[in-house]
Amino acid sequence: MAAGFGAYRRVLSTPEVRAFTAAGFAARLPMAMTGLGIVLLISITSGSYGRAGIVTAVATLTTAVAAPAWGRLIDRSGQARVLIAATIIYNLSVGALITTVLLDAPIAWTLASAVGVGLGFSSAGAAVRARWSHRLRDTPLLNTAFAWEAVLDEAVFIVGPVLATFLATSVHPALGLAAGGVVGLVGAVALAGQRETEPPRTPRTQRHSSSRLSPGLLVPIVFACAALGMMFGGMEVVIIAFADEAGILPFAGVIVMTWAGGSLIAGVVTGTITWTAGPAKRFRVGAVLLALSLIPLPFVLHPLPTAGLLILSGLFIAPTLIASVAVTQAAVPPERLTEALGWTSMGMAGGVGLGAAALGQVIDAGGAQAGFYGVIGTGLVLITAALCVRTRPPAVRPETALSEPGTPPDDLLPAETGNRSR
Repeated sequence: MAAGFGAYRRVLSTPEVRAFTAAGFAARLPMAMTGLGIVLLISITSGSYGRAGIVTAVATLTTAVAAPAWGRLIDRSGQARVLIAATIIYNLSVGALITTVLLDAPIAWTLASAVGVGLGFSSAGAAVRARWSHRLRDTPLLNTAFAWEAVLDEAVFIVGPVLATFLATSVHPALGLAAGGVVGLVGAVALAGQRETEPPRTPRTQRHSSSRLSPGLLVPIVFACAALGMMFGGMEVVIIAFADEAGILPFAGVIVMTWAGGSLIAGVVTGTITWTAGPAKRFRVGAVLLALSLIPLPFVLHPLPTAGLLILSGLFIAPTLIASVAVTQAAVPPERLTEALGWTSMGMAGGVGLGAAALGQVIDAGGAQAGFYGVIGTGLVLITAALCVRTRPPAVRPETALSEPGTPPDDLLPAETGNRSR
């Protein structure tokens, strides 16, 4: 049977949990404002979506390369120092990127700054999910916690695009990008300061062969996340171009918000269900439905019907993303989870960069409608990649596992763990 909405109350019942998840929300806001902020800044000042897509691609591809290294460093050194160092790099680089664009400096300087932006991109999402996994491991409430974080991700992608678009189009082209950095800095500092909920570090002397990541399980997940990223990055650029062609550029963030809004609704519902299907099967089904939902978009030219189709399409995003995190969590040792999530983030960020760059060029050549056909193409890539995702059967853990340090208090454990429903 369904776990019900009471599962959220149980997951969020303690002050320390509410504190780290709120800080994680603020620290992740740059996720929704960086790419869009760069596209708005460069497209408004130069008129080129292709150039904007290339700069965004450099930033996101750098994020892709850096994410596993940051994750590995977090697992070994703890979250606090890494989060602070990364957010400082990010904000300094954002300042440099804005300066080079406004001064019309050579694009090489802008691209160099974009490398710094990508290098310092936040690992807060992986850090927060690692805290949840440490706290709720081996309990059905872990799915609810992952769903809650997916809901917050979608809230980020509702608030962030609207805020970035408003600031960039109504106040100053650079302000949408700069504001995300400031809020992200505050969130990262707040999250870093909450040391009591951090997962324990794994000392070098305690690392052993069983802690190795399995490429056979992890690589297909990374490729599937890259396909998702291609879809997300491409759609963001296409929506901006679509709004520009329709003469409603200031409302581009609202259109992006509708996609995220559908995902938020689905994420809330997903967290109330205790599933019988495994995460790999849920991921494959969600990916296929998400890809199929994109097919009508090139044939609708009016903004309101397009927004309606995006709401329906968004209903398949959060369940797919939640399943991708659950697949990763089930496929790797607990002490390597942040690093593994870094690898999936690498796939996602790399896909976002490739999608933004490729569809930016498509839009320059054929307009927004051609861009929507390109988004459908990313959906086909997603289906192919998702069908390759597998996970090993869950290991049987000793009953004493629930009494280890970091386990949730009794009031967070489900009263009944034997009930399952689709």
